[in-house]
Amino acid sequence: MAVHPDYRSSSRGEMLLQRVESQARQMGLQKLFVLTTRSIHWFQERGFTPAEVDVLPMQKQALYNYQRRSKILLADL
Repeated sequence: MAVHPDYRSSSRGEMLLQRVESQARQMGLQKLFVLTTRSIHWFQERGFTPAEVDVLPMQKQALYNYQRRSKILLADL
């Protein structure tokens, strides 16, 4: 998820996240995860908590790039 800098103060990120959460619930998902290198606090302010690589789906674990050092955040839906 990304928001162009020109639109960051217009709540578009909030609207995008709400849409993703709504669709995830409709799909029957119980958790949502994000990987981020920059927006850790933004996601934490919205209920995401830090997590480890082992909480990711196996396919995502296999592709996780340790050199990028992305933080993993998890939220209950």
